[in-house]
Amino acid sequence: MLRGEVIHSYRILEDFKVAGGTSKVTFAERGGKEYFIKEFLSPKYPTADSPGSEKVKAQKRKACEEFEKHHKELNALISSKVGTGGNLVAAVDFFREGPCYYKVTEKIDVSSLTCKEISCLSMDKLLLICKSVCHSVKILHDLNIVHGDLKPDNILIKKTSAGYSGKLIDFDDSYFTGAPPKQECLVGTPEYYSPEQAAYIMDEDEEISGSTLTLKSDIFTLGIIFCEYLTGRKPLFDTKYSSTWSCVADGGKIKFSGALSNGFEEVLRKMLSLNSIDRPSIGEVFEFFKGIKDDGKTMSATDSPTISTPASKGLRGSGLGIGGTKTSKTDELGTSHPFSSSSSPSKLRIGKGLKV
Repeated sequence: MLRGEVIHSYRILEDFKVAGGTSKVTFAERGGKEYFIKEFLSPKYPTADSPGSEKVKAQKRKACEEFEKHHKELNALISSKVGTGGNLVAAVDFFREGPCYYKVTEKIDVSSLTCKEISCLSMDKLLLICKSVCHSVKILHDLNIVHGDLKPDNILIKKTSAGYSGKLIDFDDSYFTGAPPKQECLVGTPEYYSPEQAAYIMDEDEEISGSTLTLKSDIFTLGIIFCEYLTGRKPLFDTKYSSTWSCVADGGKIKFSGALSNGFEEVLRKMLSLNSIDRPSIGEVFEFFKGIKDDGKTMSATDSPTISTPASKGLRGSGLGIGGTKTSKTDELGTSHPFSSSSSPSKLRIGKGLKV
């Protein structure tokens, strides 16, 4: 499709451009309003003149029909809870034209703020972004939907009268909790994987059940993103690791750039727990940010909200108390885990030992 052409009553405003290798995107107009439109590069629905045997084409049609059903079901559920203009940007249309599938959402006018720039905002503006993101993720989690590909690129920062808000987009990798797609179909972004997501994807022997991938996988990823928002950098770890998840999975120590107050470090560490059961729910994270003062003043240890989660066998105490005060124990991830420290993170063979 080229500029000026019409598809499904949408007039293309610019030529499609490849985005991330899995889709092509552009802007379109219909009824005087502009939209963002995405064309999926796969799957392709076999038409009557498509090459291949009837058996192969029948298999491809079945896969396409499952793909279409999954997206329509997710979009219908999400759209039932949000409307146009909200911070959770749901699809307004999903259709197939010929062999290709398309998804349409509202066009968002955004402020191109990097994570580093967000970390330099005043406390009230930073809190607004974090709370808006939590609220959007909570809508998904209340529907038992895992976003599956949370990352800064999928949180568009929009300027508002009160400051800024985060607009959550892109549910192409979303799935219902405990029921992810097959390993080869679950893509995501490796540097934002949770340990269980990485284990599932790299499980060549298919011994790890999809039931290990729950809403708490999003919480781990959100811990990385909020670390970037608060400090301007991802969590810090030994250079022998390639990512936050590989460090946590191997029992390595996670640190944060700069000093964190208001109980932020304690919350981030809980969000980045190895065992998903030890991570807070998105509701608890949301309540934490709602309880922080937005005037830039550091809350005292008695005033700061806390998050209660089950005790973890993989954690040996909390290194920092509320407001960054040292406690009698050191924060250190336990070393009892199913990952082999001798394996390179990019070549991890993770078998039935991991049961999150």
